[in-house]
Amino acid sequence: MADLADVFGSDFDPTSVPEDERSFDLLPPGDYTMQVIESELKPKDNGDCGLNLTIEIMEGPFANRKLWDWLNIRHSNAQAQSIAQRALADLCLATGVQGLRDSEDLHFRPFVGTVKINPAKGNYEASNGIKRYKPMPSAAGQASARQAAPPTRVAPAAAAAASGGGKAPWPRRA
Repeated sequence: MADLADVFGSDFDPTSVPEDERSFDLLPPGDYTMQVIESELKPKDNGDCGLNLTIEIMEGPFANRKLWDWLNIRHSNAQAQSIAQRALADLCLATGVQGLRDSEDLHFRPFVGTVKINPAKGNYEASNGIKRYKPMPSAAGQASARQAAPPTRVAPAAAAAASGGGKAPWPRRA
């Protein structure tokens, strides 16, 4: 038993507490500026291991809203493991982290996260998830500006030599 009068000085009055104005509605799908604020490695009894990420939206009307992502970074299902490791690689690239050893190195580094809606399944309601991790627009803008630059003119003989004799690097399908 806990005597709350010791804490509050009298009985706790729930009507004296203001309504919670936070919304727990689903976020609309789209791109948001985010950061990882917590991470935890959670080993399973069967040898699988997941990385649990707490992610916070940094700006806009949904600032301070949190999302969670679970990455099956070691899993008995090879496809689940591959998907999670690709997501972790994308997060590292988006945050500029090379050679990740400690998940805390991902904390408080802004990135763009694409939010999706996971449909309701079984006893679970629809929920938000992270579809993709991408670098902030300034870094992406510089990369796209480089790609949009007009191509330099290359002599046909040099182009053929550079591309392996003019053959496509992939086989043609009939």
